[in-house]
Amino acid sequence: MLRVQQISRLRLVVPVPEADVAGTSSGARVNFTVPAYPGETFGGVVVRISHALDEKTRTMPVELDVINDSGRLAPGMFPEVLWPTSRPKPSLFVPATAIATTTERTFVIRIRNGVTEWVDVKRGISNGDMVEVFGDLTENDLVAVRGTDELRPGTRVNVKQAT
Repeated sequence: MLRVQQISRLRLVVPVPEADVAGTSSGARVNFTVPAYPGETFGGVVVRISHALDEKTRTMPVELDVINDSGRLAPGMFPEVLWPTSRPKPSLFVPATAIATTTERTFVIRIRNGVTEWVDVKRGISNGDMVEVFGDLTENDLVAVRGTDELRPGTRVNVKQAT
C-alpha cells in the first residue's frame, strides 16, 4: 500500500484573525517562511475564503494555493505567514497617551472651539507610540495628548498645538 501526494501545488490553510478578515480578498498574494529554509520567502495566492468564523479561536480559515515546482516545500511544514492587513477605509491614529480608560468606557478627549468632549473609541493595532482608533472622529479633530477622566466633558481649555 502507498500514498500518492501531489507536491507541485500545495494548499496552505491560514486561520486569519477576525480583525483582519475585512482586508482579505481572493487573488491577493501572501508571503510566508518555513524553518527549513531560513531567510527565504515563499508565496501563495488566496483562492478560497471560508466565510465561517471559528467561535473558539475567532479566526476564519483562508486557503492559499502555493506553486511548489521545485518540490522543496513539503506537506506538514510549519509556515510563518506574513499576512498583509488593510482597512476598507483609512485609519486614524492617536498617541497611546491620548486614550483614557475607565471601568465603563474607553475614550479620547476631542477639543472643539476650546471645549472638551469625550468620544468613545475602540482600539485597533499599535504602531510604535501611536494606536489606531475607531469612533466618531475625523482626520482634523483636535485630541488631547493626555487622556484622563479628570478632564470632564464641557471643560474650557486653551489649546496649545504640539510642534
